Amino acid sequence: MKAIIRYAITGGIIVTLVVIIIVKLKGNQEEVKEKIYKKDPDQRVTIQADTIKMALMVQNTNFLGAFTPVREVSISSETTGKVVAINIKEGDAVSTAYVIAQLDTDLLKAQLASAKASYDNAVSTLQRYEGAASGVTKLQMDNARTQIMTSKAQVAQLEKQISMCTIKAPFSGIITAKNFELGAVVAAGSQIAELTNIDQLKLEINVPESNIAAFKKGQEITVTTDVYPDKKFTGIVDMVGAKADASHNYTLKILVNNSDHSLKAGMYGRIQLSETGHTAVITVPRSALIGSSKEPEVFVIENGVAHLRVIENGAGNETEVQAKSGLREGEIIATGGLVNLFEGAKVTIPTNH
Repeated sequence: MKAIIRYAITGGIIVTLVVIIIVKLKGNQEEVKEKIYKKDPDQRVTIQADTIKMALMVQNTNFLGAFTPVREVSISSETTGKVVAINIKEGDAVSTAYVIAQLDTDLLKAQLASAKASYDNAVSTLQRYEGAASGVTKLQMDNARTQIMTSKAQVAQLEKQISMCTIKAPFSGIITAKNFELGAVVAAGSQIAELTNIDQLKLEINVPESNIAAFKKGQEITVTTDVYPDKKFTGIVDMVGAKADASHNYTLKILVNNSDHSLKAGMYGRIQLSETGHTAVITVPRSALIGSSKEPEVFVIENGVAHLRVIENGAGNETEVQAKSGLREGEIIATGGLVNLFEGAKVTIPTNH
């Protein structure tokens, strides 16, 4: 009997606690509802607005490409020989005809000395024959002249081989790679270094066939980069591709002066093409757009009331976008103060509109 009474008391206490919690939660809910902001449909919202007009729109199209060196070469050895001197390392700036490396020429110089001796001897022999009063046949004279020509050719050949052992820079630039070491034997044709000149760079861009007609050889054009966003470079169109690739893009090459070497090969460069349309269209300031890019919306003001309307956008630039459908000329749209706007809101447009 006492156990039943204890259970009844415990159950009563639990029910009472549950009722108290429910009442408290309901009270909190009512308090939160009272604190929630409710838009006043009768309160007027001050906005900025524009009247839709038909106009020619300037469309800006950006093209991105990469800078490449105008002059770049892999330096190769013209002959086989042992490297006895190296005058460069990667990153060095060199001038035209700077000696990059020297190959061993001791054997060639010895052969040259022998060839010169043979030449001098042939000349002396011919002179003796020519000074002799008699006893010299025509055949001997011809052989002496042939020996002179042969020795002279050998001398010229050995002098050329010796000069080929001195490897020089064909133009000024920066050594961007070095593939040999002191004491190595290099073969004829082996690439030993890479020389790059970035005094002038070439910006290569792929342009669709719909835009390629806007570019002409010799045209001056402004080039910008992400590395130097506040700096503009002047470029000259050097080549307009005559043949499209599989994607119907044409290669455009723009020369950019880089005497201060601020730009590097491999950096990205950008140009902008501004074209004015031939037909007047309805344009909307970008500040008027809300919603997603796939389904943009604007607030249209009718009789002092804002109404949301979906539009279809088309081409655009940094400040405006074409409204292909959804708007008519003469309609008024909200362009500022949109944060407080909602469907059906009453609006006030300053008198300077």
